[in-house]
Order: sequence, then C-alpha cells, then structure tokens
Amino acid sequence: MVIKKPKGTMDYFGLESIVLDRVVNEFKKSFKLFGFEYIKTPTFEFASLLKNKYGDDSKLIYEFEDKKNRKLALRYDLTVPLARVVGDNNFTQPAKFYNIGSVFRYDRPQKGRKREFIQADIDIIGDSSSASDSELISCMSNAFFKLNLNPVFRVNNRSIMEKIFSQMNIPKSKYVQILRIIDKLDKIGLSGIKKELKLIDINEKNLIDVIKIKGNFLEIKNKLDKYNVKINLSEFEELLQKINLTKLNETNIIFDLSLARGLSYYTGNVWEIDSGKGMSIGGGGRYDNLIKDLTGKNLTGVGISVGITRLIELMKFNTGDNKKLYVIGIDSDVSDIVKYLRRNGINTAYNLKKKNIKSSINYAYKNNYEFVIIVGSEEIKTKLLTLKNINSGKTEKLKIDKIISKFK
Repeated sequence: MVIKKPKGTMDYFGLESIVLDRVVNEFKKSFKLFGFEYIKTPTFEFASLLKNKYGDDSKLIYEFEDKKNRKLALRYDLTVPLARVVGDNNFTQPAKFYNIGSVFRYDRPQKGRKREFIQADIDIIGDSSSASDSELISCMSNAFFKLNLNPVFRVNNRSIMEKIFSQMNIPKSKYVQILRIIDKLDKIGLSGIKKELKLIDINEKNLIDVIKIKGNFLEIKNKLDKYNVKINLSEFEELLQKINLTKLNETNIIFDLSLARGLSYYTGNVWEIDSGKGMSIGGGGRYDNLIKDLTGKNLTGVGISVGITRLIELMKFNTGDNKKLYVIGIDSDVSDIVKYLRRNGINTAYNLKKKNIKSSINYAYKNNYEFVIIVGSEEIKTKLLTLKNINSGKTEKLKIDKIISKFK
C-alpha cells in the first residue's frame, strides 16, 4: 500500500532538510541581531478572525469545524494572528517580534506555490515612523546577504497613490477598487487593467501611464513631472534616507507605482521582494488599522514576510559550512571521544552498528558527512586521531583538541 502526502505539501530530508535548516537559521540570526523577539502563535484560529482580511484571497483560507462544531481555520499568514496577540496583551512599545512557521492556502499547487509553506515574519508594533519600516527592510536584506542573495525590494506607498488619484480628480470612493485592480497587473496585464477600470467608470489615460512608472527616487519624481503630477514624495524620500542609515549591506530599492498589494489591511508603505526569477519571495507593509479593527486597541503595526519554501525552491543553495563529524570505531570504544566532542559543541554521530570501515565511511558519505574520525587501537594509544576528508581522501593525524579548533 502506497501512502502519499497531501497535494501541495513538502517533505524535507537529506540535503533538502540541511538547506532548509541553514536558510531558516540565517533568517533567525538576522532577526535576533536586529533585536526581534520570538513569538509563536497557534497553527489554527477561529475562522472569524481570518475571514475578510485578505480581499479576494479569503477564498483560499482552509476552514473546518471541530468536534463541537466550532468554526476554525488554518492560519493564512503570520500577521493577523500576531495582531490578535498584541491586541489581547500588553507589551512595551515599540514591540519587535519574529515568527517562523507554516501557513496554509488552498491554492493550485505549482512551482513556487504550495498549500502548506513556511514563512519567516518580522513585525514592529506601536511605532508609526519610517524608522520601523527601514528596520524591517534592513534586517531582511541582511539575512539575504548572508545567504549570498541580493533581491530587489519593490516599494510603493498607499498615501502617494491616493495623492495621485486626487490630482487626477478620481472620486475618493473608488480608491480601494482601483488599488485592487492595479494589484492584478501581473495576472491580467495592462489591457486587463484598462478593461476593469472602465467597468468602474475610470477612463483616465494618464493613470495607466503613471502606474507603469518604476525606478529610483529621482526617476520616479522626473517621470511624474512629465505627466504633470506634482505631489509630495516625502514618504519615499524619508524611507530611503532611513534605510541608508540602518542597512548593513547593499540593499536594492526600486519604487514601483504598479505595486498595490491587495491585502485590505495595508495603509502606508507596501513592499514586495523580487527574486529575479519572475516571482515574488516575500512582501508586507504598514497596517495601522488592523489591530484596532480586530481588538479595539489603537496600535500601529508594520511587517514583512519571506516565503522560505518558495525561496528554497526558486534559488540554489549549498549546505553551508557542514561542520559535523562522524566517528568510526575499529574494535574500540569511542564513547569518551564522542562525549568530549559533543561537550565542546561539535555536532557528532558515531557508528551505532558495528560495521567495517568501508561500510562506515559509505554510511557517513550517504548521510552528508564530509569528515570522519577513525579510531583504532593505535589512535587510542598515541591519542592522535585520524581525521579523513571523505571527498578528497586527505587524512591527518591530530589530537582531539586540534580537531575541535578546526570545527568550531
């Protein structure tokens, strides 16, 4: 009998699990470096908390009833559950949180799109300044840098878009509809955008030209001037200045007026992280009304998430520094050696089943060990252990403390 995993899910083992562990750890290290505190929320919530928070994508929420007919749902993202937590509890502000965990969407599975996937999320609660927005982007950029990646952060701002609409004499009652239509650009193209705008009686030609504008700050300003759109771009300018003050590495920022994330709770800056592979690997923005709408508590928030599962699927990663050892005993008790290595922080395993040296080395190779320590009676006597690189075949005779110093 063959038991298959559910459609749109992933198993991680072998090299895939090593890569997953490496990627997650780099994000976790960057989050801690920037002073974010770990928070964990339930995998499922009451359905009423999640419904109607994601615009048209609310249909992707996994809903079910428990044995007492309570309506529950698997979490769609990590932001709305966080909003519930900060609304129900008291924290010193601004509060900085990170969460890494699975989220669920009943989507059509394809490359880069799963029904269960891992997100890494950071949020700052209780500060409305652009310093918090820049902190998020700088922190995420640092994690990507440590993974030898340099994605593009595409940035837009809801307030700037509303200023543009206002100058074009577009009725305020249609702003949200227009933003949702613009957000479909990647799916339906410019011709589709024009058709949907006509359906709500918006025929402003310049609007189509304006939403195609993207570039650095000066390019955005000059192109808007060309279409006689004279607005204050201080939101962009201030964010860029703050990022330049806080970033630890080169960070690619592109302002893109076609970016209008459809999630209905964003209120200010919005961003997407472009992998360069034709697909977004993350995004987020400012949600100053979400916590109040959910809990009545007047708290601002801003967040950014990365899809770890999609990132691993789209990008090629090595396993990083594979600093672990496999100890092979040849008619020798290696328990003291293994114990000493572990007490000194070296990831160590040994041949639990008695095998010959060739079988033991083959086992280590298949389990992604690059180095083995071979211990026989001679090694016990001289206290010089044989360290072997399986890939190159190179061997060295070293004291155990020397081996530890090489693998620290």
